[in-house]
Amino acid sequence: MDTMNRVRVLGVVLAVAGLAVGSVGFLYGVPKALNGLESAQALYESQAVTLKYDESGALLDHGTVEGAQEIMARLEGEWKYPVNHNNLNPSDPVVNTLDELMYQYATITTHVLDGEATVKLTAEQVPLEYRGVTYTEPGEYKIPVGEYYAELSGKHPIEGQLRASWSPQALSLLGSLAAGHANQAAGELALATGLGIGSLGLLFAAAGGGTVWASYGKPKEEKPADPEPTST
Repeated sequence: MDTMNRVRVLGVVLAVAGLAVGSVGFLYGVPKALNGLESAQALYESQAVTLKYDESGALLDHGTVEGAQEIMARLEGEWKYPVNHNNLNPSDPVVNTLDELMYQYATITTHVLDGEATVKLTAEQVPLEYRGVTYTEPGEYKIPVGEYYAELSGKHPIEGQLRASWSPQALSLLGSLAAGHANQAAGELALATGLGIGSLGLLFAAAGGGTVWASYGKPKEEKPADPEPTST
């Protein structure tokens, strides 16, 4: 087998392998990813959880722009989440993008952290100093929650009661949003991976086809060298 035939065989193998890889990406990976994303979107639509906006398109929380700004500050500042504000669309308020899911997660968290709990202290528990305040009389007190569930000790007379503000409902909603965010991210990653694999396969197929095509080109004939003059 001469060199050109070897090149053609290599090109054919490369093209066939590229088409096979491209088929896996475009005919399997992409449809599967789209099916998962479409299912997630249908779920979001059925749940009908929406964000609130004012007439100018600014986010609202409890009817105020300031409340929404506090939530966004927690999301972008405290949690360092890179929010794509283009996904916060007043024309499509349904929570169905990664950024909207995370904003909703931050909303529930902020509402709990900023809330107050009624704490009851008995005569046996006082005096008790907590967060710079000394409670000397038994009774009920309004105390801000202020900390995450895991930061509050269940054995502390006050923190054990503050923990109840992180109700099963709040924790389950946060768990559902976290799972939804993870599933959405996985679906988008799967879609990007499928497109990438398919495109790479087509690139190899094109390279293989180009190699075969180039191997059939007519070789350029070399002009014979002029004979050297003979001396007389």
